[in-house]
Amino acid sequence: MKIYKPHIYLLVTIILWGSSFPIISYLLEIFSSAGLVLSRFIIPAMLAISYVVLFKKNVNKTDVPKLFITGLLGVFGFSYFINLGLEKMSVAAGSFIVNCNPLITTLIGVIFLKEKVKTHFWIGICLCTFGIFIISFENTERYDFNFATIYLLFAAIFISIYFHLVKPLVVKYGTLTTFCYTIIFGTLPMLFWLNETFYIFLDQSLDIKLSLLWLTLLSTLIPYYTWTYAIGHFGANKASFFLFLVPVIAIIIDFIVYRNYPNFLTICAGLIVLGTILRIMFLNYKDK
Repeated sequence: MKIYKPHIYLLVTIILWGSSFPIISYLLEIFSSAGLVLSRFIIPAMLAISYVVLFKKNVNKTDVPKLFITGLLGVFGFSYFINLGLEKMSVAAGSFIVNCNPLITTLIGVIFLKEKVKTHFWIGICLCTFGIFIISFENTERYDFNFATIYLLFAAIFISIYFHLVKPLVVKYGTLTTFCYTIIFGTLPMLFWLNETFYIFLDQSLDIKLSLLWLTLLSTLIPYYTWTYAIGHFGANKASFFLFLVPVIAIIIDFIVYRNYPNFLTICAGLIVLGTILRIMFLNYKDK
């Protein structure tokens, strides 16, 4: 089971994160960008604090700044800028732009960490990124390209840096402890919006509350943990490459749940991404 566990966790992450984009877009009609980030992470943060306190999971003082920066970028920064972008952008285009982060993650690894990347991996990244930009330029009906795209590129950069920062922490402290501290530190800046968000939440219908519950538990708590585990096993570059599947999942969920029909170019781009990932998986298996 140890052989397959990281792959299962990776698949769980992709499916659950893919479901988050249409839900975020839906909830942004009620909550502010910052308020939705807080609503999404407050319960995971409380559970994380309980775990750290009850089981006395302490970390070295020298690692506290690293954990704080990791949480600030990967939890608060990533989620806040995604919300800002999705306020003015379609789910399909938004999720595709954010998920160009495998390219950014790989570039960070090559330039700053001197990591080696095979040629077929570069080709795969370029093809998938090409598919992403087809969607981002095609879907222009809901957003001011300049600002929405910049917000989402910031989100992609923040999460890519987070991917590299979290790996050594997982090796040192384990998946669960690293996950808890990053969630705790990442939630701290959000507390400024606590009072406002609480009263908005109380006034909402059951449908809104259930959507928020889904976003909190199934699109945040579980996938952040499974992703932390996957990075600890695969490393940032290999794990992030499979995130190209997230926008494909997002489009499918957006169609099934909200009846938003993707256009022809969106479908073509999704097929490019899916076919490329399958090809890279085959080549990696063949190399072994």
